Amino acid sequence: MNLAALAGLAPLLIAVGGVAAYLVAKLLPARDLRFTGTFSAAWLAAVFLLVLAAGVTGSFGEVPFLGPILAATPLGVAFALLVTLLGAAACLASQGRLDPRGPLQLYYPLLLFALAGASAAGFTRDLFTLFVSVELSAIPSYALVAYLRDGEPRAVPAAVKYLFQGVTGTLTALLGVALLYVAGHTLLIADLPRALANADPFLLAAAATLITIGYGVKLGAVPLHTWLPDAYSFAPAGVTAVMAGATKAGSLLALVLSLAALPAGGGSALAGLLLLFLAVLTMTAGNLLALAQTDVRRLLAYSSVAQMGYLLLPFGIGLTWGLATGILAGLFYAVAYGLMKGGAFLSADLLAAAAGSSETARMEGVGSRHPVVGVAFTLFVLGLIGVPATAGFAGKALIFLAGMSTMTWGGVALALVLAANSALSLGYYVPLLSTVLFGGHAAAGQGGEAKAKVPVTGLVAVVILAIALVLLGFFPWTISGWLGSAAAYFPWGAA
Repeated sequence: MNLAALAGLAPLLIAVGGVAAYLVAKLLPARDLRFTGTFSAAWLAAVFLLVLAAGVTGSFGEVPFLGPILAATPLGVAFALLVTLLGAAACLASQGRLDPRGPLQLYYPLLLFALAGASAAGFTRDLFTLFVSVELSAIPSYALVAYLRDGEPRAVPAAVKYLFQGVTGTLTALLGVALLYVAGHTLLIADLPRALANADPFLLAAAATLITIGYGVKLGAVPLHTWLPDAYSFAPAGVTAVMAGATKAGSLLALVLSLAALPAGGGSALAGLLLLFLAVLTMTAGNLLALAQTDVRRLLAYSSVAQMGYLLLPFGIGLTWGLATGILAGLFYAVAYGLMKGGAFLSADLLAAAAGSSETARMEGVGSRHPVVGVAFTLFVLGLIGVPATAGFAGKALIFLAGMSTMTWGGVALALVLAANSALSLGYYVPLLSTVLFGGHAAAGQGGEAKAKVPVTGLVAVVILAIALVLLGFFPWTISGWLGSAAAYFPWGAA
């Protein structure tokens, strides 16, 4: 079996790792149960290297026996690298941070199953398999949000809210996909644009609206975001990192691939306008809501809502004006966002544990007392702001360029809205960094909380993600070639 076939099987390999993690957890004595995290991280690292080898050697193509539904593509490789890297970091950061008396034998398998579904989104060839992959990543997440139910009673209501809204989104998206099948008699992404060329415009508009609402729930786009702050705040940090960076990437691909299957021109342009409206509303509302947060995890949760607006914007531009630049910008920023937001949640959790509280006011100076994690957290936040030398800057620059490339007042206005919202985000990012890095020096060394140690595995996890973030900032072309070839195909399919 060649590299392309093995890379295309990455989702199945990750799922097999989930089964193996369960068996390892059952075999290990209770005192060593935490090492299931090391095993899971090593398994994901092995899949990462396999996929990387396929990407570097250009080994793309169909998967034997699964060719009709899975294929190793540049898009799949790029996002599988993100999912496996972020998943490995989340597994490492979770090691030793969870009560071994809890159902730890289920934690890592469920986490790997969620990652398997998220990674499959980039390899799928039809909309139904794409839908199934998103659900495979969502179902374990519903349970994982409630994992800390013994110590955090609000975790179960958060999981129930996520479950009910997620299932509603699932049914809505499925109905939209069904309408596309009724109109085009196929679900193959490459064939749908031609099959839908003469379809009823009203039917296509209804399908686009239902798909956008359905997957918009899973992405946390405003006003479909109400489940997100609680789920992100009360789940284990490793789960939040995977949900924010990996499973959202799968849902984003599902949304955009489904809308890109509409015929070029009227269908995709209408979907693009809908995305643009949601993007502006989501980024503005998310930033305004984040300004009022005093808990670092809730602040980052509402920041995630705003970031989803940034992500939807370039895809809306690409679909509305038929610009591959917009699609490329969106794909690149999705990868950068996964690294930034996943790393931000993991490092914030480590700092909050060291400070003894996740309340921002009580985290004064904790970053200076734990400089490695503090620097990593700073890099993630600077990336979210869009500071040069980070992947966030490269991604936002591409989005801004996409808006300007439309050569229309509308595109220019959208680019300016992006810039204005980035400036607005400084209102909560700068005080957060100031407090975490420079506040409370006089209290350093006083009390047990100030002396709390950061676990080595957590330290390694955030350092790996920070290095990846900076490397992608300096060398964006390491993945932009793969994403560029996918972007050229995205909005027009077989048109």
